[in-house]
Formats: sequence, structure tokens, C-alpha cells
Amino acid sequence: MNKMKLLKIITILIPVLMAMLFAVHEYILNWFINLPRCPAVRWFDIYCPACGNTRSTIALLHGDMLTSLRYNIVPLILAVLLLASYIELVTYSFGRHIRLLPRKLGFYIILIILLMAYFIIRNFIPYLTP
Repeated sequence: MNKMKLLKIITILIPVLMAMLFAVHEYILNWFINLPRCPAVRWFDIYCPACGNTRSTIALLHGDMLTSLRYNIVPLILAVLLLASYIELVTYSFGRHIRLLPRKLGFYIILIILLMAYFIIRNFIPYLTP
């Protein structure tokens, strides 16, 4: 089997697997309901970069983007990046090369710096706390 045919099969299987995961997401999310409180909040009274990710992901799976952003911005950013990557993969595997994601390292460095600033600032602004 050649590479392009295998790539097309994988490209088609990804949404099928995602739909299967979405169909059982309520069952999977029940595992995360009783997670212990974050050690950073418990011991140091600060929010770590991961604080609110679980609640943000749950809100995103329920289609509530504003609540997802309220808890933590990272899952929504990752969802957008993954969707853009998947669209690039689809266009590449079917012969068109559409680039949606920036290829410059500077973009990702600025994104990381902005996220770090967000993680620090949200400890001081009550509206940004998860």
C-alpha cells in the first residue's frame, strides 16, 4: 500500500474515531468528576497552568466556548490548532496543499510568552481565576 493511500485512510478514520469518543465522552468524563484539588492551589494558593483544564474541556465538549474560556484558555487554543492541523492533513492527502498554521517559529514563541503571561496574570485578576 502506498503512502498516499494510507494517509487518505488515516485522514478518513480520524473523524470516525473522534465521533466514537464523543459518543462515549460522558462515560469518560465521569472518571474525572472527583479529581482531588490541585496541589498548587492547596499548598501555595496559586493557580498553575493546568488549573481549570478539565472543567474547560468538559465545557468545550458540551459546546459552551465562553465557559471553556472562563476556566482555561489552553484547551480551546489546542482545539483550534488541532482542527487547523487536521484540515491541512486533509488537503495534503487529497492533493491540495493549504497551509493554515504559521510556519514561523516567532509565532509560536509569542504564543507561549502570551500564555505564560496569562498564567501569571490570572492569579491576580479574580475574573480570570478558574
